[in-house]
Amino acid sequence: MTKATIDSCAEIFLNGERMIETIPDAYLAPSQLQGQGLYTRRPWAGDEVLCVLDGQVVEATRYPVLLTEMEWNALPGKMLLVRPLRTSYGFINHSPDPNLEIGTDYRTIRAVRAIGAGEELTLDYAAQPVPDGYLEREDTTFMQD
Repeated sequence: MTKATIDSCAEIFLNGERMIETIPDAYLAPSQLQGQGLYTRRPWAGDEVLCVLDGQVVEATRYPVLLTEMEWNALPGKMLLVRPLRTSYGFINHSPDPNLEIGTDYRTIRAVRAIGAGEELTLDYAAQPVPDGYLEREDTTFMQD
């Protein structure tokens, strides 16, 4: 039996599509940063909101498998905002010089500067309250406190 992944579930539940489009006018393409990246078809103005994230709020330490098997973004207090199916957000790669940021509400994604059509959308993962050890891990094992 094959283990179901967030990507195989997307294929099953999204009629073969790879993700739920949560950022309009964006598309997937090979990235020079990591694997696939999310690119924009249209320009975005600095400080323009691209999307608002949703999901289920859960404790990272209670359900550590979610860190490797689901799509999520970090919330304060070792909490995660988890989504069971892949969305546009899940294809945003890390950059130390990002063109996007997550707002102080931990749900709103906005442009930190003007973004040109065809540019890869990026976030600074280290600017988020990710669980301790997540960014330093060498494998898919979550390092608990």
